[in-house]
Amino acid sequence: MKPHGEGHDPAPGRSSSKTASPAWRAHFQWLADWPRAHRTAMRWLLLAGVFLSGLSLFPQQQGYQRTAFRLGTVQSKAVIAEFDFDINKDPETLANEQRVAMAAVPPVLVYEDSVKAEALAALDQLSRTIVALDQNQTPEELYNDRNVPIPLNAYVALLTLDADAIFAGARAKLKDYFERGIISEETEVYLHGSDRATLLKDGVEWVGPITRFAGPLSIKQDLADAGRQGSQAMAVAEIVVAFAEPNVIYNARATQQRRWLARDGVDRSIGRVLKGEKIIGAHERITRDMLRKLESHEYWMQQKAADLILRDRLLSFAGRALMLLLLLAGFALYLGAYRREILDDLSDLLLVSTTFAGFLLLAGLILTVFKLSGYLVPVAGFAVMSALLYDERFSLVATGFLTATIGLVTNEGLIFIVIVGFGSVAAILSIYELRDRRQLYRLLLYVPLVHLATLAAMGMVTTMAFEEALAAALYLVANPFLAAGFALFAVPLSEAAFGKCTNLTLLELLDLNRPLLRRLMLEAPGTYHHSLMVGTLAEAGASAIGANPLMARVQGYYHDIGKIRKPEYFSENLVAGRKNPHDKLATAMSRLILESHVRDGLTLAKEFGLPKMVRDAIAQHHGTSVMTFFYHKARQKDPQAPATEYCYPGPRPRSREVAVVLLADQIDAASRSLEDPTSSRLRGLIKQLCEKRALDGELDESHLTLKDLADLRNAFLPILTALFHGRPSYPKVEQNRGKVSAGPPAEQAAKTEA
Repeated sequence: MKPHGEGHDPAPGRSSSKTASPAWRAHFQWLADWPRAHRTAMRWLLLAGVFLSGLSLFPQQQGYQRTAFRLGTVQSKAVIAEFDFDINKDPETLANEQRVAMAAVPPVLVYEDSVKAEALAALDQLSRTIVALDQNQTPEELYNDRNVPIPLNAYVALLTLDADAIFAGARAKLKDYFERGIISEETEVYLHGSDRATLLKDGVEWVGPITRFAGPLSIKQDLADAGRQGSQAMAVAEIVVAFAEPNVIYNARATQQRRWLARDGVDRSIGRVLKGEKIIGAHERITRDMLRKLESHEYWMQQKAADLILRDRLLSFAGRALMLLLLLAGFALYLGAYRREILDDLSDLLLVSTTFAGFLLLAGLILTVFKLSGYLVPVAGFAVMSALLYDERFSLVATGFLTATIGLVTNEGLIFIVIVGFGSVAAILSIYELRDRRQLYRLLLYVPLVHLATLAAMGMVTTMAFEEALAAALYLVANPFLAAGFALFAVPLSEAAFGKCTNLTLLELLDLNRPLLRRLMLEAPGTYHHSLMVGTLAEAGASAIGANPLMARVQGYYHDIGKIRKPEYFSENLVAGRKNPHDKLATAMSRLILESHVRDGLTLAKEFGLPKMVRDAIAQHHGTSVMTFFYHKARQKDPQAPATEYCYPGPRPRSREVAVVLLADQIDAASRSLEDPTSSRLRGLIKQLCEKRALDGELDESHLTLKDLADLRNAFLPILTALFHGRPSYPKVEQNRGKVSAGPPAEQAAKTEA
C-alpha cells in the first residue's frame, strides 16, 4: 500500500488522434502566431491603440465667446480698450449704404466691332442683288424668288424708286446707329431703370447717359416718324431695322464685380477707439453710442482670436498629446518594473490595454460627445474591475494613472483627480477580500460618502460656488451606481474573453453541489475528503503568506478531479478489506496510471469549463516530484532503475497559490500515515516536507520565500492538530453481565472530547 499523495486517477494512455486543420486555417495560421512571434511589436501596437483612444479625451477648441450687451442695462464693471480698433457702423445702416453704393454703379456694356462690318457687308450684297434683278419679272415674283431679307414694301421701293439714294441713306443711318451703339431689346429693358452706363470700346471706357444707345424701341420710333415723310424715307427706315444688329452687349459679370468693389469700398467705421481708452465705466448705463463701441470691441476681439486659433490649437494638441504619452509611458514602465508577468503574458497585456483604452473612449464619449460632467465617468468601475481581475495593488496604480490621464489631458483638472481618486480608493477597499456578490453594493454607500467629503474639502479650499458644488454632488452620488453596473456587466465578459477568474467566480466554484464535485464525492469519496482537507490547508496557508486564500481553496478542491476516471487505483478510495490493485501491476504500468490522473483532470476541467488558474493547479500540483512509492518498488527489482522515469511531467508550480496546494497535498497525505500524530510529530513532518520540496527545487518558480515557508508551517500545524485531535476512551460494556468496565473519569473524558 502506497502513501495517499501518490495515488492518482489515470488515463488509459497517451495516444490521441490529431485531426488535420482545414486548408484555409493553414493560410491564416501566421496571423494567429504573429503576436507571440513578435511580442515587442505587439506591445508597441497596443500602446499605440491606447494612445489613439486617449485622443478622444481632447476637448474641442472653442473660439472667442463674445459678451452680449443690451441697450439700457447697467454695466457691472468697466471695459477698457485692449487695442486700437474701428467703431463699426450699425449693420442695418451699413447694409443700406452698401446697397446705395452698388446701385450707383452704372451697367457695363461692351462694343463689338465685328457686328458693324458684317451688317454693312450684308447691305452691300443686297445692293448688288437689286442691280442684277431680271426686269421681266414682277416685283412680287422677284421678291419670292430671291428671298430678300427686307420687307416687301422696301423691296418694291428699291425697284420703283431711286435705289442708290435709298441704299446711301440706309448706309449712313446704319453707320450712325453702329457708332452710337445698338443694344438688344433685353438690354434696353434692363437699362430702363438706369440713367447712365459704362461703354468699353477699344480699351477706352466711356461713361454717359443711356440715351446714346439705339435699341429696337428707339429704331421703331424712327421708322414711325419716317413713314410720315414719304415712301423713300420709309424704305430707308425698314432697311435700317432689318440690318441693325446689336453691337453693344451687356456684361453682367463685369457689372457685378464693379458693384462688389463699390460695396466693399463703403467705409465700415464711424470712428476709432485707441488702446487704453475707456469704453464704458463701471455701473454706467449702456447708451446707443456705447453699445456700438462695445459690440465693435467684441467683434475685433473675435477677429484677433480667429487669427491665433490655429496656432493655439496646434500647441494645445501637442501639449495634451505629450502629457498623454508621458502618462502611458509611466504606466508601461510600472508594468515592466513591478508587474512583469502582465507585460510578458499577451493575454493579460491585451486585457489591460483593452480595458484602459475602453475607459478612455468611454470618458471621451461622456466629456466631448455628450458634453456631460467628468464626475459621471465611472472610474470606480475600472478600479473594481481591475481589482477583481488582478489585485488591489495593481488596481490602485492603474486607477491612479487612468484618473491622472483623464484629469490632465482634459480640462477637468486637479479637483477631478483628487475627488475621483479618493472615490476609487474607497471602491477598491469596499471589495477587499470579496466573498459575496452583495459586497459589491458596499461601494454604493462608501464611494458617495467619500466623494461628498472630498468635494466639501476641495470646495472650501477653492471657495467653490454653492450652485457648482451642488451640481457636482449630484453627479458624484450617481457615479457609483454607474460604476457598479459597469463592473457587474464587464467583469463576466472579461473573464469569458480572456480566461480570467475573479473571486466572484471562485465563490461559485466553492459550491460543493457543482456537478464535478458531486461526481468526485460519489465516485471517489476518499479523494473528495482529501480534496476538502487540502483546500482547507491551502486556504489557511495562502492567508498566512498574503496570497489569495480563496483561489488556493478552490485549487485544493479541484486538484485531484482526474481520479474520477479510475478511483479504485488510489489508496484513499480503497474499501477496507480489498487488496490494492497495484499489487498485480508492473511498476511501469502503475507509474502510467499515477501520472495519467493529471491529464485526465485537465480533460475534465476543460469539459466542465474550469478557469485557467484551476487547470494550472491540476497540472502543477505535483511539479516534477518523484513517485516515491513506485520508485522504491522498482528499485527492489532493478537497483539501476532511473528516478527520472518515475517523476511527474510537471511543470513546477508557477504561482504562490499552487505551491501552497502542492505542500498541502503532500502534508495531508503524509500525515495520515503517522501512527501517533501528536503535535510535535506533525510539526516535524510539516517542516521535513517543506524543506524537502524546497531543496528539490519544486518551489523555485513559485516566488515563495523562506519566510513564506516558515509562515506556512505555522499555518498548517493548527489545522492538522485539530484534524488528529485526541478522543476519550469510553466505558466498555461487558456482555452477559451488564457491568460497565472502568474508564477515565467523566471530567477527563469531557476535556479530551473538547
